Amino acid sequence: MPENNYPTLDFNNHFTCQYEYNCCDNAPLTILYLHGLSSNPWGKKPEAVKTQAQQLGLNFFRFELAGHGIDGEHYDDTDLEVWRNQTIDIIEHKIKGNVVIVGHCIGGWTALLTALACPDKVKGVVCTSTAPNLYRLLMHLATPEQKQELTNNHKVTVGIERMTFTFTERFMDCAKRNAITEMPSIPIHCPVHLLQGLQDNFIDWRIVLKLAEKIESDTVIAKLLKNTNHHAQRPADLKEINESIKDIVRMLK
Repeated sequence: MPENNYPTLDFNNHFTCQYEYNCCDNAPLTILYLHGLSSNPWGKKPEAVKTQAQQLGLNFFRFELAGHGIDGEHYDDTDLEVWRNQTIDIIEHKIKGNVVIVGHCIGGWTALLTALACPDKVKGVVCTSTAPNLYRLLMHLATPEQKQELTNNHKVTVGIERMTFTFTERFMDCAKRNAITEMPSIPIHCPVHLLQGLQDNFIDWRIVLKLAEKIESDTVIAKLLKNTNHHAQRPADLKEINESIKDIVRMLK
């Protein structure tokens, strides 16, 4: 975690996040990183993506999703639509020019929702460990006790691999509304790369193939990483993420 020395942004007069924006002169694009649930934008993946952006001569922007980091006290007030709108606000008011979004887990879902909302600004998406039908997945995996906890306390805490995640009733309702894999087709037309680990104990890799099939773009690449878990942060994983970034940037040039 950073030592609280990054600048902060306010969103919706309620949320506050730390962010970093590295700008290069005359850079044609910004790589925008979106972290996962109960995580932050300061770990191995965003650092690797930042380095790749610098090597490509591109801008790089990362920020804490609402309800995370220094804004953790407001987590129960957040959901996918809050994060999508926060991302749109940053694209429209903080970033110059177009973006390629790299998102992990919930960040990947948010990236796809942002691409749907901002087709003129989002020129590419790279998703890792993303499951945009999480409501159905969680309801399938939840025990009767967990479902009762969600009903009684309006939130439930579950362990996934080596981490603990809290899902609020508000988040679950929003996830159900935004389950884009339930759409007949997904009208995203920019290049999309979907990276999924076969050792992910949470997300079934077949979900990624369903997502790839429904995205309307002519350039959708699904990468199945045999020895990768949900966190996708081994050196080999970081290399694949950066290769996807390079591929998309080459296409855009």
